[in-house]
Amino acid sequence: MSQIQVRKRRSQENRLEILTAAVTLFEQSGFHQVGVEDVVRAANVTKTTLYRHFGSKDGLVVEVLGDRIDKVEEGLIAAITAHKAPRARLKAIFDYHTKWFHKPSFAGCLFYRATGEYAGRRREIAKLSKAQKLSLRAAIQAFVEELGVRKNRSENLARSILCLLDGAIIAAHSLGEKDAAENAWQMVELALRSELDRAVSTRSR
Repeated sequence: MSQIQVRKRRSQENRLEILTAAVTLFEQSGFHQVGVEDVVRAANVTKTTLYRHFGSKDGLVVEVLGDRIDKVEEGLIAAITAHKAPRARLKAIFDYHTKWFHKPSFAGCLFYRATGEYAGRRREIAKLSKAQKLSLRAAIQAFVEELGVRKNRSENLARSILCLLDGAIIAAHSLGEKDAAENAWQMVELALRSELDRAVSTRSR
């Protein structure tokens, strides 16, 4: 391996170490409470190395959130595509969250924390947090439409389902209710049944 390859590999390793350390610290203490000094100490790198890779602390936050979006989407896609039926695919989203809640590393939603701490301050950071939620809501809306919910009702239902899911995250984090996503799914089933009955009733008129 050439010296250039060695340096490139080490640079990639440093970048990953910084991201890993930053995620852990941000999840434990929030974004504003964690300084660059904390991150470089935890990652065992220099400030120069961090700035070379990310430019600034805000640049690091953007990269952390972007990386988290990629990982969440990969996990959700894997969970969803393991099923073929629309209802099972929708439920897979809640099952994914149940597994997440039971992980020792679970520390709540990093996107909510970013939205709360950067609201009105850093558009790019807030935009990333919003994009993740909108992407999930769009997927939920597509599934309920596949199940037979009418298009003029599907958006509101998708919003309600996402609210239930978000509430489950808060309950799991703040109250330690690891079964919160399972309970939320029961409410989703009731809402789905009501909407599907409504759709049948409307068609039969």
